[in-house]
Amino acid sequence: MKRFYLTLTLLFSLNSISAELWTVSELKESISNLDQKPVLLDVRTKAEYDSGHILNAINIPHEEILQSPELLTEFKDSQMVVFCRSGVRAGKVIQLLESLGFEDIIDIDGDMLAWSEAGYDMEVNNE
Repeated sequence: MKRFYLTLTLLFSLNSISAELWTVSELKESISNLDQKPVLLDVRTKAEYDSGHILNAINIPHEEILQSPELLTEFKDSQMVVFCRSGVRAGKVIQLLESLGFEDIIDIDGDMLAWSEAGYDMEVNNE
């Protein structure tokens, strides 16, 4: 029985991400107060991003990153906040980046749903 639990624990730990978890209020404070702000990586689709995003966020859809992770090479040594609508796509990107040696990655609890629910400002692209 101990072996079964050890196997389960190992399986879950292999699938987990080690990124630091921040609340949206911690993110808001970080991007408001720091001289050296983190890279804000919004991995939603362009349409989602255009409908409302965090000011200064970079938009690269998660599918593009999964196919071409070299798109993020320039940010490897930067603190990077990765988020999507609810966390699923961001989690996939974070796992990939961690496997490629990215170390300073922040995951946001609740992602854009939590940001919007908190009533924080969003920029809209009207094209």
